[in-house]
Amino acid sequence: MAEYKELTYFSGINSESDANDIIKEATELTMAAMDRDYIGSGLVSKFSVENYSEKNDSLRKAMLAYCGNRAGIPEITEKRHILNAFNNTTFESIYNAIVAETLLGVMSRTDSTALSIFSNIETVDVGGSCTFEIETKGLPIAQRNSYMSNTTFLEGVAKTSVTVTPKVYSTGAAIDVIRMLKGDVDMGKEFARVVMSLMYAQYQLAVSQIVNNTVITSTPLYRSSFTGANYILTISYLQALNNAGVRAYGTLPALNKLGVTATTSYGFVSQDEVLRTGFLGLAYGIPHIVLSQASNAAAAIGANDNTASNIMLLPTDKIFLLADVGDKPVKLVRENYIRVMNTTPNTNSINRREYQYFMSFDAAIATQAHFGIQAVS
Repeated sequence: MAEYKELTYFSGINSESDANDIIKEATELTMAAMDRDYIGSGLVSKFSVENYSEKNDSLRKAMLAYCGNRAGIPEITEKRHILNAFNNTTFESIYNAIVAETLLGVMSRTDSTALSIFSNIETVDVGGSCTFEIETKGLPIAQRNSYMSNTTFLEGVAKTSVTVTPKVYSTGAAIDVIRMLKGDVDMGKEFARVVMSLMYAQYQLAVSQIVNNTVITSTPLYRSSFTGANYILTISYLQALNNAGVRAYGTLPALNKLGVTATTSYGFVSQDEVLRTGFLGLAYGIPHIVLSQASNAAAAIGANDNTASNIMLLPTDKIFLLADVGDKPVKLVRENYIRVMNTTPNTNSINRREYQYFMSFDAAIATQAHFGIQAVS
């Protein structure tokens, strides 16, 4: 069994000008790598840097030089130098403090379209939690009465509290220090993999709050089968209850199923649109928006569609009807801290370092806004 030891976190390291410059460069390089490698996930922002390769090499050298200087290692030019450096607790801790600050910086700067569709994100200190007060939308009821009769007045105001306390998640990363010395490491890509691992887990958690049997079976605005008349009713209910417009979100297969069914008896123009775009962008009076399918590719796809669907995050048989308001159905709460632990070098290879990055977050349904779910087949 691998043994882990926690690395000392150098708090305030981003307040040092040299370290702050490195963290800024690493953050931008990571965001560019995420845009290059994961833009189709819907979880990342558009971002690019000029001369990526040159900046990658500059970042590698700057990190080694800065960490080495702080640890009293004047030179890191040979294999023995870098092996000694990563065996030095101070060097390794400062190195991972820069990585941790980079990961947090990337998350805070990433405007994740996919996450923001379903959830509001709140950040708390270590060990903190966030409580959301959900008030009733009901108006005080005006009742007919007379001066001579007693009337029981109904409650006009009520509140429900929902508290979300982050729980620990972890992800792993490994680095071959000899390759790092030679410059054969894409630093942005390596950091991006860790960020995407944590962000995918957050997205998976947010989606799971809505796509579960408890929520589906207990909401009155769930339709288990599709008819145009009932779909219109659900939309009108949501517009009235939220005093706002409604948008429909779903994967391309889900929206395609609705489009095919909806245009069966409505002529060639609408059917041609489904054939051309795969779905109806505007139907039943509201916009229909495609959600990018997401996957962590954690298992083999397999030989058929059923196997492939097991590693896809979003359902292909449900459409989500969400109000056009800032109050999203899910509240995602995450800590502003990442803890780093490493394994002993002899676990796998003396030239390889493995790290575990621990971050705490959790999510729950906590909203005043009503939402609907439409099943399609």
